[in-house]
Amino acid sequence: MGDITKAGSNRGDLERELEDILRFAKMTYQRYVLTIQDYTRDELEGDLKEYTLQLESFVVPLLERAEEEGLEDIAKEIEGYYKKLIEAIKQRLLEI
Repeated sequence: MGDITKAGSNRGDLERELEDILRFAKMTYQRYVLTIQDYTRDELEGDLKEYTLQLESFVVPLLERAEEEGLEDIAKEIEGYYKKLIEAIKQRLLEI
């Protein structure tokens, strides 16, 4: 499981930081969806909690900062990947 708070080394440059986080979010989503069949129910439930927490405590505040700087498009794209990931996990949990 990835930790978005450790993505990128461009702290202080919000646009570059957002770009790093977007790459991280895309890779995390793509990798997770490719291997989602391999996860157990317990792993899926743990990941669902973790990614929901990351969305609420990191991505949403980041979106607010980005909006203040006029960078809401990239932040919304990051949020979109997190929401798609969370939905994919929820769907898989319904299947098993």
